[in-house]
Amino acid sequence: MEPMFQSQTEYTFEEYQRYNREILYNVKNVNKTIFMFRILLLIVAVVTKELTYIAGALLVPIIFKATFTFQEKRAYKKNEKLHNMMMYYRFYEDYIEQESKLGTVTIFHYQISDVLETATNFYLLTANNGAIMIVKEQCTPELIDYLVRFKESKMRT
Repeated sequence: MEPMFQSQTEYTFEEYQRYNREILYNVKNVNKTIFMFRILLLIVAVVTKELTYIAGALLVPIIFKATFTFQEKRAYKKNEKLHNMMMYYRFYEDYIEQESKLGTVTIFHYQISDVLETATNFYLLTANNGAIMIVKEQCTPELIDYLVRFKESKMRT
């Protein structure tokens, strides 16, 4: 059977980092955690009249970002087999095939729990906390339309 659409993504550190940041900020809502830490430090600064806590509140976003970058580099480094690997995607009516030098995996539409869209990518989140990373530059306009409709259908269920 011929696929409806095809695409490919190179699994680079930059792509992994974009994916990880999208998950952290828009799925796990890290911004709320950062905000709460800052408020807590400001309250402590007012109660104790210690200005160093204000400096801490200002540094919280920087510390979080540095920590995320360190963790991302460590996680990416652990999966050397995936470094710069090309992932080829074929889209069918009920499933997506992901092919790489490691083999072929079939992901059925019901296994995709959510679809996140950014300016540069689509992330099709699977039930096992993984994702299919689709780079928009590698998509035809028809595939982008299809993924937008697929995302909308996931929002209704």
